[in-house]
Amino acid sequence: MNFRALEQSDVKSLQRLFMESLSDLIRRERFEDADLLDEEVARLNTTIQDHFDDDHVQLYVVEKEGSIIGAGALLPPNEIISGNLEIKRGAIELGSVYVLPRMQRQGVGHFLLEEMKREILARKQHVFYLDAGFPSAQAYWRKQLGEPSLILEHYWGPGAPHMIWKVDIK
Repeated sequence: MNFRALEQSDVKSLQRLFMESLSDLIRRERFEDADLLDEEVARLNTTIQDHFDDDHVQLYVVEKEGSIIGAGALLPPNEIISGNLEIKRGAIELGSVYVLPRMQRQGVGHFLLEEMKREILARKQHVFYLDAGFPSAQAYWRKQLGEPSLILEHYWGPGAPHMIWKVDIK
């Protein structure tokens, strides 16, 4: 597997990865919100554009045998994180983490997380934030990062929390 920054020539492949991953996630989670897929894809497309236009947003991809199989971003903390935790100036969110459904449970997410941690340390930072609203993502991040720093109970409705992690990788 190869970890590298997103290039302009990767955009269509990355958009397909986001669409396929989100469609699968929404189907597995049995979400009823018809607009959720479109909203999430639009948000991710904005992140792609920001990667090329904003020095504070960096998208990375994991490539295997010439195909993009995973992605993640380092960016300023989103409004859910910054609105609920005290964030220092210059803080980093590790976000937009997706792995192709057919490549999940094969170490791609773990590889991506470790490479992203190296990028954070290379920026002379040692703390990052991460949040998750989808139950399967929450379970994955609990396994990888431990218990969240903050649970926003019923954030998405009754019994549907949002979780935020503050992770120190010193």
